[in-house]
Amino acid sequence: MRKGSCVVVCFLMFVLAGRDLHAAESGVFWMAEGPMAADFDGNGVVGFADFLIFLKSFNAQEGDEAFDARADLDGDGTVHFSDFLSFSSSYGQSQDPALPATDAGFVVYVADSDDSSVGVFDYDSHLVIDYLPFRGPGGVVVSSDQQWIYVSEVFGFFKLDLQHQVVFSVPTESRGKIALNPDETLAYVTDQARDRLRIVDLVAGVTLDSIEVGDRPIDIKMTPDGKKLYTVNQTGRDVTVIDVAGKTVMGQIVIGSIPGEIEITPDGTRAYVTSLDRGVISVLDLQSDRVVGGIQLDQDRAFGAEFSPDAETLYVSADGTLLAINVSRNLISRTLRISENSSVLAISPDGTRAYVSTFGIQEGGPALTVVDLENWRVMGRMRGWAFPRQIAFRRVPSRQGSQ
Repeated sequence: MRKGSCVVVCFLMFVLAGRDLHAAESGVFWMAEGPMAADFDGNGVVGFADFLIFLKSFNAQEGDEAFDARADLDGDGTVHFSDFLSFSSSYGQSQDPALPATDAGFVVYVADSDDSSVGVFDYDSHLVIDYLPFRGPGGVVVSSDQQWIYVSEVFGFFKLDLQHQVVFSVPTESRGKIALNPDETLAYVTDQARDRLRIVDLVAGVTLDSIEVGDRPIDIKMTPDGKKLYTVNQTGRDVTVIDVAGKTVMGQIVIGSIPGEIEITPDGTRAYVTSLDRGVISVLDLQSDRVVGGIQLDQDRAFGAEFSPDAETLYVSADGTLLAINVSRNLISRTLRISENSSVLAISPDGTRAYVSTFGIQEGGPALTVVDLENWRVMGRMRGWAFPRQIAFRRVPSRQGSQ
């Protein structure tokens, strides 16, 4: 009680003094869910340092130099008395550590097309550790040996080393997604504008060939044995099946709606395709390459999809809801409302978290929402992104996420 009273008194003194406000920090930042959302400095305690951050932004609106989105706790674009009431009710709260501890060490890569960047942040602290400028990146993939990062953007495909220096680049004509062959000597990169697939030699750093596919290929996956490729064609409303060895199109699988993403089971027998305009996930049999069923959703559409590490659960981002689907039975086992809208998602390699690109007025616009999959709750949100297209993880030797 005394801590809360002190906050109120200090707040009133500040308002009456009419002090000048300093410029707020900008860029990507982490906001925990619940009372710890007021832990602006991320030290695990809502204390006086956080109070000073709040004061600097009080009465500022979005677009003002002094506006700090972290202090806009109700997400209405203005830091005012309702935000102060939320802050004062959280004052003195603590959480140790500020984020749940993990045994894994990862850095996370986010291809943010509208911000023209690939953001890199630490998995445990969610602190940004690098900012890589690209021109509308659409895909980012980390090699299985954790030594290389591949980025596809509007004008090129890039191979980066661990210091994020460019090893080579090859020209492209539009952004796309990336698939690597099993020995990771070749990359297959979709070219959305030209309706084709580029084959890039990852050793020599040159484009070897291209394959014509369907209209506007927006996603791609390879079977685990490396024998077939599947491209999801948004405008074509179908999936192209490619024989990798022959570099030829084997056929088209009609989806009957606008497809979003495709996920293939580890045994290569089935695939799941989300729909951007229909509340159903199409189930494909990859032996016959045809649709054999569908999983009906309560939502009107679904975008991102990814398997858990054990491949027993398919997580799906559907209209602001995270779905967990039991793939052995093709039944939805859990749902969690996380925002008004959602698009791509990624599951951490340890299977404990989901990172979902969301947009909600109450969250202050675009965010990367982090879900604790074990406790099935929202941990918090990273705000400051524009439109993430793909998320990738790289294992690092230390939990600090050092390069």
